[in-house]
Amino acid sequence: MYIFIVNPVAGNGRGLNIFKKIEKSELYQSLISRVYLTEYPGHAEEIANQIKIETINNLKSIIIIGGDGTVHEVINGLGDSQIPISFIAGGSGNDFGRGCSIKGSPLTILKKIVEGNQGIPYWKGSYSVDLNEQRDFINSIGFGFDAEIAKKANQSSYKNFLNTLRLGTLSYVIALIQVLFKFRPFQVEVIMDGKKQIIEDCWMVTIANHQYYGGGMKIIPTAKIQPNVIPILIIHHISKWKILGLFITVFTGKHIRFKEVNLYHAETLSIQTNHPITYQVDGQTNSCQSCSITKNKQEIQIMGSDFGN
Repeated sequence: MYIFIVNPVAGNGRGLNIFKKIEKSELYQSLISRVYLTEYPGHAEEIANQIKIETINNLKSIIIIGGDGTVHEVINGLGDSQIPISFIAGGSGNDFGRGCSIKGSPLTILKKIVEGNQGIPYWKGSYSVDLNEQRDFINSIGFGFDAEIAKKANQSSYKNFLNTLRLGTLSYVIALIQVLFKFRPFQVEVIMDGKKQIIEDCWMVTIANHQYYGGGMKIIPTAKIQPNVIPILIIHHISKWKILGLFITVFTGKHIRFKEVNLYHAETLSIQTNHPITYQVDGQTNSCQSCSITKNKQEIQIMGSDFGN
């Protein structure tokens, strides 16, 4: 049994188009499967939670067709369930697929999922903002400048248009320029593995489970899929013009050579700011004043990855 969770509006309709092509294939028609189409934000989480409660026999994998936000919902709906998942990219960023080396056409990926004997282990991140209920993130969580960029891109009129042209990443570049001259750095108290430091003139704090975000940017090029340890990037005391230059190099990962960029590794992290700031988690944005972050110790299995071959 395979369960497909499809976000029909992901990538400005790309998710639904991908599923319609898969649906016509001989491989798909040979499978015992069930399909859910999401209807509103948060629906994928509700569907995944119901699947977890049902404990369906011989469920081999949940196959997500959508964007990173859909994966975020599914993993939070599944909680600590051991149901394997996979991802056929249909969104604008699709960094989860990059980070897990899920490559090829949708039908090629489906074939790898079905024919693969086992998946690769993946460790989610866990976070709690402003002492609220703990949730999981699949790609990254970031505070400050990158979150403001994601917020601007998500609210823009050009994102959907660029998605139709398969230029979704360009929406983040446009948003960066729009945010750059209005953004004000902030003060943050950072505690890593119990060691506290105060960072003035902070632009952003980002934590990632793998190196990619923002549609292919290598935000933490040294990050790798691993248990226990969370990679952390902090940018501070940098001019507006220099940060523009920094983001030009982020696609190659060379931005970490800037002296204003610091990389850390820790098992636990907490941050506290002197006023509410914007944060992004797997591309979705909100605001908070504090957050605690750890690595989820329970691994999940990701099917269809080239890492497993």
